[in-house]
Formats: sequence, structure tokens, C-alpha cells
Amino acid sequence: MEGHNEQDAGLAQLQIDVMLSQIQPHFLYNSLAVISHLCKRDPNEAQRAIQDLSAFLRGNMESLKKRSPIPFAQELAHVRHYLYLEQRRFQARLKVVYDIEADGFLVPALSLQPLAENAVRHGILKKEEGGVVTIRSREKDDCFLVQVEDNGIGFRRAGQQPDLGDHCHIGIENVRGRLGLMVHGTLTIDSDDSGTTVTIHIPKPKE
Repeated sequence: MEGHNEQDAGLAQLQIDVMLSQIQPHFLYNSLAVISHLCKRDPNEAQRAIQDLSAFLRGNMESLKKRSPIPFAQELAHVRHYLYLEQRRFQARLKVVYDIEADGFLVPALSLQPLAENAVRHGILKKEEGGVVTIRSREKDDCFLVQVEDNGIGFRRAGQQPDLGDHCHIGIENVRGRLGLMVHGTLTIDSDDSGTTVTIHIPKPKE
């Protein structure tokens, strides 16, 4: 019982940490600036951007209540809201590809969005011309696989070390911890000068 309580306490702290990491004033300010610009130029797009920002913030707040995994499709919708807002801001510098073949599995809340954010901010936007973020999912015989891939500059050229838990990658380490605790999943990173791929493996429940 004591071990179970400690695990619950550890999970609760990880949830709080990831929630706090997502409260970033610069993202909110930048999104509002984009919406303000769209109000004058394209009111319909401004309305959609407001809806996406509202849904994104609501998803962040609701994540604190999630003590169990959520459907991947729900987490993917949250990521779509985030990436849409970033695309409105960065225009041609950010392209997003969704290559989704499987969504019938569970993931921790806010497990995909921090990975997408790292791909955008520490990969794609480090290149003057920008690049592509690809969100991919597959079903294997014994697991579900999710990948967040970018063709940015890679961790080494950015002067970052993804496995040391530095400030830029606290979100990744948090995701790794919650994956292990909640769905027995793992997270691996493959990065070189041509980009980075973060891969999540989630084992299927044994029958």
C-alpha cells in the first residue's frame, strides 16, 4: 500500500510539473497578437484561432484532473490546436504533416504536446527557412508506436543534450516518467544534424 501511495504521489507531482511547464506567457501573448492581426485581415480565421486557443488552454487545465490515461485521439486533438496556432504565427516556416494510422489506445494527458513544442521551438525554428513537423502513429503486433519527427537542426547543433534533463527538455523527461508510470511506455530520442525523431512505444495489454 505504501508503494502504491508513493507512486500516486510521484504521478501527481509529474502532472503538476507538466501543467506548470505549459503555462507560458509568451505563447499566450504571441497567440493573442496573431488573433489581433487576424481580426483585421481575416475575421473567420480569427474566430477559429480563438476557438483553438480556448480549447488548448482548457485542455491544459483539465489535464490536472487526469489521474488515468486518455484516448490518443483526444491528445492528438489537443496537439492540433497548439500546432494550428503556431502555424498561424510562423506561416510558411512551419509545415505540419499528420500521418495517423492508429488511435485506439491510451496515453497520459499532455504527453504529445510537449514533444511537438520541442520539435517546433528547438528544431524547426532554429532554421531560417523553417521545416516540417510530422506526427505519426502506427499499430504493431505487440505495441502502439507514436513519433514526433522534425527536419530541424538536431540537438547537437542546437547545443542541447536531450537525455540530461536540462531546462529545455524538462517536458520530455516529464513525458517519459508519466509514460512509464501510467501505460508502461518508453520514450527514445534519435537526433542528428538533419533533425530529431522522438518515438513512444506503448505495449499492448496482455490478454
